[in-house]
Amino acid sequence: MVMSEVLLLEKTNANTLDNELKSRLLSKNLYYEIIESETFKRLKNIHFLGAIDYLYKNKKRHTRYEHTLSVARLAVRYSELTKLKYDEEKYLVVAALLHDIGHGPLSHSMEPSFKKLFKLTHHSAGTNIILGKSPLGSEIFSILNKYNIELDKLIKLLDGKSNEKYAFALNNPINIDTIDGIVRSYTYLFSARNKNKNMSTIPNIYDILEATVRVEKQKYLDIFWELKNKVYNELINKEIHIYADNYSQRFVLNKEQDIKEEDFYLSEIEFKNKFDSLFVDLKNLSKIKEKETSLNLEYMNRLYKISSSKSVSNIAEYATKYIYTKEKDIFTIKQSIEKTQKTLI
Repeated sequence: MVMSEVLLLEKTNANTLDNELKSRLLSKNLYYEIIESETFKRLKNIHFLGAIDYLYKNKKRHTRYEHTLSVARLAVRYSELTKLKYDEEKYLVVAALLHDIGHGPLSHSMEPSFKKLFKLTHHSAGTNIILGKSPLGSEIFSILNKYNIELDKLIKLLDGKSNEKYAFALNNPINIDTIDGIVRSYTYLFSARNKNKNMSTIPNIYDILEATVRVEKQKYLDIFWELKNKVYNELINKEIHIYADNYSQRFVLNKEQDIKEEDFYLSEIEFKNKFDSLFVDLKNLSKIKEKETSLNLEYMNRLYKISSSKSVSNIAEYATKYIYTKEKDIFTIKQSIEKTQKTLI
């Protein structure tokens, strides 16, 4: 069997598994009611990469809704691989469904400013939604109570404070959230014309997931960790993308906009209807940036490295093999322009 046939077979198997997991997810009343709730459907109007999504006309825009459903399918698959009982599975899957429920318009792009103004993040907003204490009402709270979900237990799982064995799926260095998030982000690096070709060179999300519980497949994790470093360095921390996030944050902090805490709970469409000028500016951001050459942009610089080429003997050692560093850094547009000009001389 030639390599192209192997890749095609793996893709076909992944699609089949994806459909099976989707059916299983929708077959459980608890999961189905969360997915069909208006609060959850709001995520259809929250773009995955926030302001970055508005910089490109010919790119497919992903949403937090698509991402969340994929993470939930990974949670179902993890439950199968580790033979969780339903009483355990339901907490992991519900946590997967609700891990991004609190995201505000433009996802992470504006969030730092809402945190400064109102001490509000997608984590705290998510907790408010779960407890029925947000402007979105008590819909999710009522569903969780209907199915006897212990809210404290769920919130601990989402906050990374759970001692349950299955919490590993959400809290290990390569978890169900980042598996989908990084692979999904990777698609932004390519045009629609060559995306499938490039995506065929990396493992599918279910192979990566399986490698988190079976050490003999950790080669997939090596590829994933290198992919994560690539996504952050070539996509998230790209100059114009750092600027887009910074511009969005300054917009929120501008007192003339009179942005309120409850605006964080709006869908992106609702936020756009209320603050359309931000989205007009995002479409013309490259031209705007040219006029702000002295601006210093603060961002988080992240590096992901594999500490050793040696194989680990058990999954508990993954944290020592797959390491990352992050530190605040300053990106100066003026210096970037001067550097570019020097290369042209």
